[in-house]
Amino acid sequence: MQSELATRRRVLRVTYQRYVDADRAWTAALQEMATWFPIGARPYRASIGNPGSRLRRLYEARARALVQLEAAHEKFETARRRMGARRRGGRSQTIFLFGTA
Repeated sequence: MQSELATRRRVLRVTYQRYVDADRAWTAALQEMATWFPIGARPYRASIGNPGSRLRRLYEARARALVQLEAAHEKFETARRRMGARRRGGRSQTIFLFGTA
């Protein structure tokens, strides 16, 4: 079980680094876009360009990296909870409630 948790931790670290890299690229592209326009004529900040544009590709790569990071985090937490349950004895307590009429 330790190896599963270690694997999940490595995947989480890699996906986090991918997200950070994608976010930096997106932020740099936005800053570069802002330098092309005078302050009064700047387009809407959330402009991501036409389909297939560099800005759109960076935005989509960042969004994809964020989804992968969230999935890796959830899988890591699931593995951690499973390992914790096994350490506590692995037995889950089931309580049955019977109603009387």
